[in-house]
Amino acid sequence: MKHIAVSLLPFALIFAACSSDAPGGDGAAGATSGSQAGSPGAAGAHAGGGAPNAAGAPATTAGAANSSGGAGNTAGAPATTAGAGGAPGSGGTHAGTGGTGGTGAGTAGSSMGGASTGTGGGAGATSTVSHLPVPPGAGNVSQPSGTPTKITTVAWAGFKGAVSFSFDDSNQSQIDNYAALNALGGHYTFFMWTGKTQASNAIWKTAFNDGHEIGNHTKSHSDTPSGDGDITAATTFISSAFNKPPYVFAAPSGKEVYVDLVKGLFFINRMVSDGLVAPNDNTDPWHLPTYIPPQGTAADTSGSNFKSEVDGAVSGNKWRTVCVHGFLENGNALSGEYQPVNLTGISTGISYAKTQGAWVDTISAVGSYWLGEKSFNAATSMTSGTDKTYTWTLPANFPPGHYIRVTTDGGVLKQGGTAIPWDSHGYYEVSLDAKSVTLSAQ
Repeated sequence: MKHIAVSLLPFALIFAACSSDAPGGDGAAGATSGSQAGSPGAAGAHAGGGAPNAAGAPATTAGAANSSGGAGNTAGAPATTAGAGGAPGSGGTHAGTGGTGGTGAGTAGSSMGGASTGTGGGAGATSTVSHLPVPPGAGNVSQPSGTPTKITTVAWAGFKGAVSFSFDDSNQSQIDNYAALNALGGHYTFFMWTGKTQASNAIWKTAFNDGHEIGNHTKSHSDTPSGDGDITAATTFISSAFNKPPYVFAAPSGKEVYVDLVKGLFFINRMVSDGLVAPNDNTDPWHLPTYIPPQGTAADTSGSNFKSEVDGAVSGNKWRTVCVHGFLENGNALSGEYQPVNLTGISTGISYAKTQGAWVDTISAVGSYWLGEKSFNAATSMTSGTDKTYTWTLPANFPPGHYIRVTTDGGVLKQGGTAIPWDSHGYYEVSLDAKSVTLSAQ
């Protein structure tokens, strides 16, 4: 066996090993210009984001260190959106020229209708294999057919960057304005303060069923916990209410005392310091940074502060998380809600993120891709004949059912002895749960 060394270049990851068949680095996502509402599935309407005929930026791959090559996203053709052919999903409208009716089955009763503008991740078309959103760009990319020598990971599932909007404290203004947030088409993380009366509101079950994430924010939001009892009490509440345990945590007030308490319980802890996360970087998942809108921006209806944060993520091919506690109602903050923002402003920011080609999704969804890609890039390899098998280890408490996207310079990728199908948007989808993949000449 040999271990794979990794080096980081701007907007792309270059993999280098002792030979040129180590996994390659991240490919940059392509530009976008439009979208189409999805078609209904067999049960429950599905709003898909059709890809326009935009050209994508080339992926950067490598054999030896600092080399480049590998095909990127070529000129695009309309993508196939999810859902069986038929009328647009509930509330769906055409907002561009890309995208055609799909043939895949919709998810029964769980998909969301609604108009979208431009492209971006969230509640649009999703892969029937990984359930990752379909990125902007080409939909007619040919499967690589050369001699296989390398695997190249695709950053942020093929999007230009990623943005995760999180909402803390189970506040009343979140409940009051949930329908408006949900209509924007993104998926968000709601960090639940389970000891509050509002934590038992039926809206959270609705949010969960709509595809949003429920994270742990403790039972009592103490700044001075004496142990993990308050944390586990919240986990018990969430697991019972939603039949699924929380995988992410947000430390109340960003208190450092929580870091050691949660390391054996979750796979990510969101803190309160500012910062961006890059593919394969050294950001500590127990100190995941976030943007909290500062005081003085609450009355802003233009969304300029959120747009600026989105621009930073997209231009740098990075991940930005956002933390909001509540919304102004009739121009006023509700009692006990910390630094509320204007709903129009953040709504504009979320919509803007999608038009700029950002992947808008939960902290678990993007975080598992980020950490899963890092785990894959640190894989060990073993060669048998013309086959090279890569094996990786996932972090503790890693959520099941997640995938990353990769490309190759030829050959076939296999998991469990079965060939992985090539997606015409320009990638293979590799199951992280399998913890190994084989690059084969045939």
